[in-house]
Amino acid sequence: MLDKTTKDKFREPLGFEDEQLLTQYLFADFMRDDIYDDNEELVEEAPYVYEACPSTEYIKKRANERLAQYNEKYPNKKMDLVIFDDALYHLLRLTRVINSPSGHAMLVGVGGSGKQSLTRLAASIAKHFQF
Repeated sequence: MLDKTTKDKFREPLGFEDEQLLTQYLFADFMRDDIYDDNEELVEEAPYVYEACPSTEYIKKRANERLAQYNEKYPNKKMDLVIFDDALYHLLRLTRVINSPSGHAMLVGVGGSGKQSLTRLAASIAKHFQF
């Protein structure tokens, strides 16, 4: 239904072809890195720019890097997560919601499915303080 509506609303008015409209891009706001000087001191924090990811493997690699940074920063709360495709999609949604002004989400699922762990990782990526 989404593909049909996209074609109906955007193909002719904007002059796009189906290949341009029906993409499977993933979007993330943690693609950019902080800038450090030669002494490993933070010079500038990376801006949160919501942009398309080049590939699923690339963003999965970035998510694993952010997980490693979390584990290094919080060794007492280390998380051994496997970022498989569905977990990655949920992480991307969570980071988008957390970085949104007045963003709220209700996570529903069985215990042990990773809701709390992915939320902690998303909060860490968004540089929110954890208690």
